[in-house]
Amino acid sequence: MTSGFFIRAAQPMDIPAVVSVHQSAFKGFFLTRMGPAFLRVLYRGFLNDPTGVFLVACRVASPDEAVGFVAGTTAPATFFRDQLRKHWIRYLAAAFFPLLMSPSLVIQKLWSALFYRGETLPELPNAALLSSLGVLPQLQGAGLGNQLVKSFLNVCKEKGLPAVYLTTDQSDNDKANAFYQRCGFRLAGACKRPPQRILNRYLIEL
Repeated sequence: MTSGFFIRAAQPMDIPAVVSVHQSAFKGFFLTRMGPAFLRVLYRGFLNDPTGVFLVACRVASPDEAVGFVAGTTAPATFFRDQLRKHWIRYLAAAFFPLLMSPSLVIQKLWSALFYRGETLPELPNAALLSSLGVLPQLQGAGLGNQLVKSFLNVCKEKGLPAVYLTTDQSDNDKANAFYQRCGFRLAGACKRPPQRILNRYLIEL
């Protein structure tokens, strides 16, 4: 365990802090540009869905304040479809103002999300997906990201999952690609997301 910090299961009270961490860690990314309301709906989905795996990192001195998080699902083939089916009104309401600001981009992304299935691996259909990992910028390099990943893998192993995979941008993303390889993930190919986004797919067997 990283000195001065610990990992625990996320709770409803953590959502505002997780959204803040996401906004700080992923400035300029599409989901960040969708705004805090959209992010709140998204992370509540990971928290409330029975297939969700959602952990936060906290300082020992401030156990109620999340400074990092990891979120994913043990059923990526159905998680995103079910989220949209059950909570489409919430997602649509949260996307209202971003739609006004950039309608073509938001519509394109939301349409793509309708068919997103977590880029599942055909050869490992029961693998869990690590969907999102973030740490406050001022704490990056302290080992929290590595500890969050290890904790996520342990939870998935305890649930009997055979493997965990993730996707991350192939280009202009050397830091993230190197990080996941240091965590023990191996490159398992690439996939394309519209319009021209190429993602590396990483896999680790448990």
